[in-house]
Amino acid sequence: MSDDKPGRNDPCYCGSGQKYKKCHMPIDQAAERDQRSWKEAARFLRRDLLRFGRDEQFAEDFAQALPIYWHDLYTIDNAEEMAQDEALLFFDWFAFDYQRADGPRVLDVYREQMVPDLSEHQQMTLAKWAEADPMSGYELVDYEGQTLQLREFVSGEMFEVYEPAGRGVIDVGDVIIGRLVEVQGRLEFSTDLAYIPAGEVTDLAEKLATARAEDAALYPEESADSSVANFLRRRNYLFVHHALAEAEKVGRPPVARLDPDRPDKKTQKIVRQVRRLQR
Repeated sequence: MSDDKPGRNDPCYCGSGQKYKKCHMPIDQAAERDQRSWKEAARFLRRDLLRFGRDEQFAEDFAQALPIYWHDLYTIDNAEEMAQDEALLFFDWFAFDYQRADGPRVLDVYREQMVPDLSEHQQMTLAKWAEADPMSGYELVDYEGQTLQLREFVSGEMFEVYEPAGRGVIDVGDVIIGRLVEVQGRLEFSTDLAYIPAGEVTDLAEKLATARAEDAALYPEESADSSVANFLRRRNYLFVHHALAEAEKVGRPPVARLDPDRPDKKTQKIVRQVRRLQR
């Protein structure tokens, strides 16, 4: 199909000689509706997982997970000071990767409890997301428009990723911290992006290599094929810890609550509610 859609009464682009409305227009309209359904499913799930992660049943997990992800810069006592983008990043990790002490991931609980209420597109999208790789770091190697060429930092595997906003302020050599999920047959990031500037990557590879060796000693039974994903699931917060430490080194506030000029106060009510439930 041509990028320039013909008018209803124009000849169909397929060359049949029929008017577009009598030929491919119904097919194209159905395809457009299907595309919208996939986009809306992904949008809904991103919002609903955030809502679900704040549920009372996860209040204790929330309190335990905060200092792990934020390296003690946020705890249950000051979590309401998270900026909106920080909260989105944390809750994404909390839902997909955090290993709860007494149960399955938040994402898996969501699937068990909520699937009957989801549309077919939402269910199919969620099933793919449940199999997504853990959050990791992705070095920007190249880009063209909204398409990013990324190298996963631990394995070196290459990925082509669609980012609606393009690369934004991220430059080649910077390391994006995020999770890749499938939306409409292509890879996108699951939530807002954080990144480590190329000049602050420094000894990240050495830190991760040391941590991975320690992890391998603890789990010698794991195969080489599964070890990278399992290591990242258990220790991917080290990307965040590195970013926080490097920000402090260059004199930049590592988190919003330490920024005297911070503009964002939107998430405080949300987290206060979770704190009350935790008590």
